[in-house]
Amino acid sequence: MFSALRAVISTRRPEIVTRAKVNLIGSFGGPERTDGVVEAVYGDRACVEWPNGAKSVESLRSLVRIVG
Repeated sequence: MFSALRAVISTRRPEIVTRAKVNLIGSFGGPERTDGVVEAVYGDRACVEWPNGAKSVESLRSLVRIVG
């Protein structure tokens, strides 16, 4: 949780690329999701597959890359 918050606040964010593992930061009642894998990036949007098999298209601004 702390690392996700730090990544949002940080001005230097890791680039979101295909096959990157990501978390989705929820906003104002929106869902938070963890451990997604980016399938494709289209401009400022990414298609993400989640561990439960669901897929969604998310704004890159809402995603935090899992590093390490």
